[in-house]
Amino acid sequence: MSKLGYKFLTALWLFAIGVAPIMAQDQGQSPTPTPDQATPPIPAYRSPLAGAADNGDTDTDNQKFIPDTRPLTGAQDLSIGAPAITHSYWQPHFNFSSSADSNGLSATNNTGWTTYSTFYGGVDLHRISGDSSLTLSYLGGGMISNSGDATDGITQAFNFSDKFAFRRWALTIFDQLHYLPQASFGFAGLGGDTLPGSGFGGLGSGFVPGQSILTATGQSLANSTVTEVDVLLTPRSTLTFSGGYSLLRYFDNDQLNSGGAIFQAGYSRQLTRKDTIGLQYSFSAFRYSNFDQSINVNVVQASYGRRVTGKLAFQLGVGPEVATFHTPITTSTGSPVSPGGAAGAGPTTYVSWSLHGGLTYQMRRTGLGLSYNHGVSGGSGVLAGAISDTVSGSASRQLSRRFSGSWNVGYARNTGLAVTAGTATTVNQIYSYWFTGGSLNHPWGRDMNMNLSYQLQYQDSNSGFCIGPTCGTNVVVHTITFGLGWSRRPIPF
Repeated sequence: MSKLGYKFLTALWLFAIGVAPIMAQDQGQSPTPTPDQATPPIPAYRSPLAGAADNGDTDTDNQKFIPDTRPLTGAQDLSIGAPAITHSYWQPHFNFSSSADSNGLSATNNTGWTTYSTFYGGVDLHRISGDSSLTLSYLGGGMISNSGDATDGITQAFNFSDKFAFRRWALTIFDQLHYLPQASFGFAGLGGDTLPGSGFGGLGSGFVPGQSILTATGQSLANSTVTEVDVLLTPRSTLTFSGGYSLLRYFDNDQLNSGGAIFQAGYSRQLTRKDTIGLQYSFSAFRYSNFDQSINVNVVQASYGRRVTGKLAFQLGVGPEVATFHTPITTSTGSPVSPGGAAGAGPTTYVSWSLHGGLTYQMRRTGLGLSYNHGVSGGSGVLAGAISDTVSGSASRQLSRRFSGSWNVGYARNTGLAVTAGTATTVNQIYSYWFTGGSLNHPWGRDMNMNLSYQLQYQDSNSGFCIGPTCGTNVVVHTITFGLGWSRRPIPF
């Protein structure tokens, strides 16, 4: 048995001896709720909307929600609000799952079906102190190939925000980090769970590096740091300034490492208690550490948002987009070219449109989510700039008191910017990638949860591409996962 196998068995044994006394204590005691007790337990496996969905123990219609006060032109998408919390708490969780994968997408081997054992733990923390409201979520673990002929992987995910609110203005700091063995869009390595910060109502698409092209298994780091200042001009009008930097780095694959700076300024006006309009301008600059290309993007959007606390959040922003970049460029990754591109290269201006839309709808036992984005992106580590269309959807429902289910779907189309092959023939390479899957959850005891999930990923292109040793025009991946999770009730402090 490999060293990783011994480490995994040791971690599982420690987990077992640690959980057993806790389960025994819970079965022998039935504590009486107190006014200071935290909200009902959060399932170990959660869909993007599970935080607002009915989990079978409570009536969502009777929960008290704090209205969403985020500005329409800010860094975060709108949400339906959050359950009223008047105290600080933290909540640990631990998960183990076993997966069967039809195509490991290894950078060195491709052996068909392979199995993985995945274990990860984390903590969710919310702290209220004076004018500060801090939220932190962390998840960490690893994927171990049981056969040893596929690539092992490490998962680290971190989401942080801290808001300092004053009389006429507010300062918010965000940081979101994903260190994953696969592209984050459609990542199937956690079974029915989701990555911190990746659900609806998180950072807007312009503030995070896109990873919407399926690549070979290998560690990559995506990080976004954003600072936002909101100035309350009147009780109904807000001026917002946001700025930050995002980066995308690959450690095991020969992909394009990119970084992007963004600045955004906007004005939002609340028309009614539910309806808001806004106008914003944003500037983005994409640069590549291992490829001589630079892209500057200017966008102006008019926006509309509607919020019904606990029920509905909808936003739509659309406007012109102007991008400037060097041409011609090549599709080969990791191969720098001369300054300014090839001989005779010069700046090219691309004029198009941009759109960002999102919808979250919560019924008593069912939650729905939908988002769509169109515009120039960094190219997901494969293209030196792309015109991207991404759409994702999610549905979760409490099927009975003991069973809940969720479904997700996503599609991404990335078209390279003015890509030139050789010296004469121009070919804009296009990647089309979609995924879909579902999960079934069943609680076991007070703090345990069992999960069964399936996910399908498919990608094709108008010309050949390679994922590790596998080359062709399309690739298909099936992933079946059975998981067991433990999650404590929120612990006040």
